[in-house]
Amino acid sequence: MINIVAVKTNKGLFITRNDGNYNGRTISGYLFDGEKPEPSFHQDWFIINQEPARVSHTQKQSDINHRYVLTDDTLSNKLPTELPIDEAGEYIKDCEGQHFVWKDEYAMYKSLYILVSDSQPDLDVEDEFSFQIAFQVDEVKPPKEINYPVNERRVSYKDEKIIDHITNKNTEHQLLDKMVFPTILLADTPCRLSSEESYKIIRWHIKQNIDYKVAKITSDYDFCFTVVKVIQLAEPYTATYERTLRGRRKPTISNRFVSTREVPIFEMTHAASNYKGYTTIQGFEADDENKLKQQIDNYLKDLMGKINEPLKDCPHCKGKGVVVLGVKE
Repeated sequence: MINIVAVKTNKGLFITRNDGNYNGRTISGYLFDGEKPEPSFHQDWFIINQEPARVSHTQKQSDINHRYVLTDDTLSNKLPTELPIDEAGEYIKDCEGQHFVWKDEYAMYKSLYILVSDSQPDLDVEDEFSFQIAFQVDEVKPPKEINYPVNERRVSYKDEKIIDHITNKNTEHQLLDKMVFPTILLADTPCRLSSEESYKIIRWHIKQNIDYKVAKITSDYDFCFTVVKVIQLAEPYTATYERTLRGRRKPTISNRFVSTREVPIFEMTHAASNYKGYTTIQGFEADDENKLKQQIDNYLKDLMGKINEPLKDCPHCKGKGVVVLGVKE
C-alpha cells in the first residue's frame, strides 16, 4: 500500500509518499494514470494534474532463452551455431560461488562462443494506494534561495578547497508547524537560524567585504570576533618610543608618524560559546524563509556600510567628534 499525501493548488497537486516504506522507489518511480509526475522545487514532492484513478510502476522482466552463439559463422559447418545453456553445460555452486562449467565435449570450443539472451517487455504493475489531500492553497511558490558561504576548508587527500554554506536546509521551524504543515509549505511559516549559524554568516561576510583602509579585524576565532574602525586623525603627530633590547643597557629610541587611531565598532560571540566580554549574537528570525533571507541581506548591507564608512576626526572639536570623508564639513 502506497500512502500519498497531496497539497491541492489552482495549478495541480503537489504529492509525496508518506508511508515510510520506500523499498528503493520514491514517488518519482510511479506512474499516475500512466504518466510520470513532474519534479517540483522540493526534492521529495512532485506535481500531477489531478487526483489519480490508478497508480502503477514499471517492472523489468528477466531475459529468456539464454544460449551460446558461435562468433565465427565460417565454423558453422563444423560446430553448432547455437548451444542452449543446458546442452553447453551447467551452473554449479562451490566455495567460490556459482559459475558455469562447460561439458567436456564443448569445453575446448568455449572461447568461440558468446552468451546471448532475449529481453522481455517491461510489465506495468498496478499498486494499491491511498490518497489524502492534506491542504488546499491557491499556489505553492518556491522560497528564495538561502545560500551563504561560512567556512573554507581544505580536503587534504584531494588538495582542494571546499566552501561550506548555510542554506534553506539549516532553517529551523516551530515543532507545531512541522506537525501540522507538509514540508512543501514549511517555507511559509516562521523560521530561524541558530545563533552559531548567524555568527558564521556574519563573520565570513565581514572577512570577504571589509575595506582594510578604514577598518580591520583584531579578533577572528570560532568563538569571538572583533572589528575596529581606523579613523584618520585631524592632526597627525610623531610619537617617540623607547625600547630596551636584551643585553643592552641603553634603550633604543624610535620615532613613528601616527596618522590614525582605532576604535572598536563591532564585536560578537554566539550562544554556544558565550565568550566572556563579548556580545552574544542573536539568531536571525522571520515570519517565513523569504523574509528571513531579506532580513539577513539587509543586516549585512547595513553592517558593512557602517564598517566601511571612512571617518576622520573633526578638525574643529579636536577628535571629540568625527566626520565622514568625502562629505563637506
